[in-house]
Order: sequence, then C-alpha cells, then structure tokens
Amino acid sequence: MRDFTLAPEIEELQAAAERLARTELEPNVRDAEAAGRWPDAVLDVLDGFPLGGLDLPEELGGVGAGATAKVVALETLAHADASGLAGADRPGPTVGAVMACPDRDLAAQVAATGLDRSAQAALTVIDPEHGAHELPWGPGLPPLRWIWVSEGDTLRLHEVAGTPTPVQVLAFQASAPVSIAYADTVMRGSWSLGPRTSLDVRSRARLWGAAVAVGIAQAALEETIEYATDRIVFGKPVAHHQGNAFDLAAAAAGVHGARLVVRDAAAAYDREEPDAGFWATQAWLEAMDAAFRATNTGIQLLGGHGFIADHLAEKRFREARMLALSVGGRDCAEADVATFVLDIEDPLTAGRELS
Repeated sequence: MRDFTLAPEIEELQAAAERLARTELEPNVRDAEAAGRWPDAVLDVLDGFPLGGLDLPEELGGVGAGATAKVVALETLAHADASGLAGADRPGPTVGAVMACPDRDLAAQVAATGLDRSAQAALTVIDPEHGAHELPWGPGLPPLRWIWVSEGDTLRLHEVAGTPTPVQVLAFQASAPVSIAYADTVMRGSWSLGPRTSLDVRSRARLWGAAVAVGIAQAALEETIEYATDRIVFGKPVAHHQGNAFDLAAAAAGVHGARLVVRDAAAAYDREEPDAGFWATQAWLEAMDAAFRATNTGIQLLGGHGFIADHLAEKRFREARMLALSVGGRDCAEADVATFVLDIEDPLTAGRELS
C-alpha cells in the first residue's frame, strides 16, 4: 500500500512555493512572457529554496532533499506560471545527466555553474538512427554553456564555444530560449553508460516535465471549471450539460492520477529503487495525457475565448504540448519503457527450461 502523505518539511516547502506563486508569479504571467524572463527578485527567492539543489546530492553541491521535494515544488510553481521554470531551475531537467556522469569533477563543475547562476545547461536526446546537426532549444538565462547529449547508452557533454541564437518557441518564453549548432560546441567528454543508467538520465528529465505538466493541468482544470460553472447556455451552466460534465470529470480524474504516479515515481528515486527510471517515464506518459486532456478541454469549453490572450487557456495548452515533445518525445519514452520491460526476467520462467 502506497502512502502519499507528504513529510512535514515538504509541506513547508510547498506552502512557501505556493506563497511565491500566488503573490509574484500568478499576477505577472503575461509580463514575464513579454519580458522573456522572471524578475530577479523571484529568481533570488527560488535560489534561496534552493530550487535547483533540491534533488541534487550534497556531494555535487545540492541539499539532497530528494526527488519528491522537487516534484512538489515544481508542480506548485507551474500551477501559477511554468514559463520561466526551465531557466530558473538549474540543473533542472539535466540533473540525471549530472548524477550519471562518470567524471565527478566535471559533473560538479557543471552543477556549480548552474547553482551560482553563472551558466545554464540543457539536455537533448538523439535518436541513434537519425542523429542531428542542430541542437534543440535550451534555456538561455543565465547564458547557455553546457549541452548534455543522451544518445542510446552514450552520454556526452558539449561546452558552448559559439554564441547561441535566440529563438521563437511554442512556450516557456520566460526562459529566454536559444539554439546552438553542433559546430559551435566542443565535446568535453563521452561515456558509455549501462542501459538503466542511460534510462535514468532521460527519466529524471521526464520526471521534471511530468511534475510541471501536472501543475499546468491542475490550473487549467480549475479555470475551466470556474468558467464553465459561471457561463450559462440553454438555461444552465456549461459545466452542467452532460457531455461537458463527463469531460470535466475525466480530466479531473486524469490530473489526480497523474499527480499520484509522478509523486510515486519520485519516491521510487528517493528509495533508490532499481526500476525508478521505468516508473518515472511511465509517469511522464500519464502526465502528458492528463495535461493534454485538461488543457484541451479548457480550450474547447471556453470556445473562442480559449484562443485569445485574455485567458491563460491557450498558454497552458502550448506548454502542455511542448512538454510532450521534450526528452525525445513519446516515441522515445515508449521505446525506453518497452526495452526495460523486455529486459526484465520473467519470474515464472526464471531458471527453468521451457518445454
């Protein structure tokens, strides 16, 4: 039986993050998007948590609070505004790469430049069969310096030598997105990791995205219910029409279920379970489905209002869709979990001759 009760220290962290989200992030969502960054005052508070060091081990400069503390903080902040999280959280989605890097001195250097806000790191996942010449976008605030590359069971670290180019992206504009070509980077190291360690590199990044997606989905659901309860169509609230009620109920169940599997996957990492990477990727798949359903339902029930900037429905939909494209997208996630399952020895046939 799983116990989803949060430890008192995590509840305190959640309450602090909620106060910051409510007073500083939520009222300034559109301003942050337009400015391309969260205010320095907000970043200073997050550094004081410290957000970036929550799930980073102490030997790498973090506080070692664990993955559960991290996903709760991310979910809470994303509920108000997810747009600047990729830039504010360092090492953020790259924490799995930092932890898996065999060169501990180099890993500590990368982690330190993120924690002191002097440099940013990004993670890209490459299909070994196709490769890539242009790295996907990464956060550019602070300046992008490091690129972790996960390609099959190989982990590489590139250092940016050229000047990243600001890019227009679908969402997360408050993280100052930039792009860099491979020709403008220098490889600092390449390591062959085992299958499970390689999966952890990608799965910890997915766990980050899953927690953010849950916060986005919860906010979308709450705003949609509020709007659909107040809006009267054919003599009764939009939410009370049967088809709409079913859609909202399904979305609510999906968001709640996603929250539980994300926190359970984080707890698996905290318990150092060997299959934590599998559950983190599964949680990502569940969270992406839940976020799409909740944000898309908001767009549909708000009608034309769902496409204009007067409401945040369109922003949350963009963010949910962009998260679903991260860390190799759904195809890579499904391939990872399928490989993991097929590598598990069947306990019914282990050590037995098949007739």
